[in-house]
Amino acid sequence: MKTSMAEILPRVPVVGFFEITEACTLRCVHCEASAGARDPDELTTDEALGVATQLAAAGCRQVNITGGEPLVRKDWPEICRRFADLGVQVTIVTNGTLVDRPMAARMVAAGVANVAVSLDGDKSAHDAIRVPASRSAGSSYDKAVAALEVCRTAGLRTAAITVLHRKNRDCLGFVHDLVARLGVALWQVQLAMPLGRLSAVRDDYMVGPEHILPLEEELAALVAKRAVPIAVADNIGYYGRLEPVLRGSLTGKPTFYTGCMAGCRVVGIRSNGDVKGCPSNPVELVVGNLRAETFAEIWGDTQRFSRNTAFREERLRGACRSCAFRRVCRGGCSSMAFALSGSVHENPLCLQRAVATPAGPP
Repeated sequence: MKTSMAEILPRVPVVGFFEITEACTLRCVHCEASAGARDPDELTTDEALGVATQLAAAGCRQVNITGGEPLVRKDWPEICRRFADLGVQVTIVTNGTLVDRPMAARMVAAGVANVAVSLDGDKSAHDAIRVPASRSAGSSYDKAVAALEVCRTAGLRTAAITVLHRKNRDCLGFVHDLVARLGVALWQVQLAMPLGRLSAVRDDYMVGPEHILPLEEELAALVAKRAVPIAVADNIGYYGRLEPVLRGSLTGKPTFYTGCMAGCRVVGIRSNGDVKGCPSNPVELVVGNLRAETFAEIWGDTQRFSRNTAFREERLRGACRSCAFRRVCRGGCSSMAFALSGSVHENPLCLQRAVATPAGPP
């Protein structure tokens, strides 16, 4: 019997995330990929263009070109143009450090429709975590704000992405007001996950279950202002009193979290051709490589994504196993679950646990 939305909805990789390089201009403390240097095994231009063709053929309708910093890779316009010519809406996810007016114009010419820029707090908080590879590079905050401004002026639809942790938790209201003034079309808020570089300093940065309830309340209050559309990421929640407000923030209609869609409606491609159900999934969850198999072969083998394609509640662990929402939630965000518990079947960072956890400092 089908028990989840992942099993009910048509299984099509509607949203793709293509990490075209691991090279980056920053050395962010919370980077899930530990990006910095280019992977010597990075896909060639022809191989990257082949990825675009295969994803489009599989039904991908929106692709997020990410990194590292994708604009470091010289052939990014060719890759974006291939997707756009195949009818796939292209979003570039950037830290903003390389974005100026000429770069924005190149994006438009390459068929890019949207640009998402990382913005993690006020200047002090943002610059403290998004550290330039070169000390002479200047403020990454100033460049991120400028990138949003020039991209909007160029006619690109802009979005801001904020990754929350202990060091910038108090900046949520500041960022909300800033992105509203900047006229972004979307503001995505997500929690930092102890993957990549952050895994080494997780105790200093990671929030706990006891902080999710106040976060839910603050986000709901910001949603109610309607100053900017807010996308509350899938690793925040779940099923609190304000769940309908958070999940319905973009549509204005009350709804609820329907579980991880990795490997069902979402797919991630690494710069070396590795395939994952979700871009945030760590390398331990890679299910194949496009140099060894076609995307159709990898995607067609549903057992590689069985956490969602063939969910069985008896696989759940810990408190998730007895949770009243277990059949629809299925353990929440698979990346967060794996990062915290070593298993995609148990997610300790859940609002349901906050009830039994004493409040602590943010």
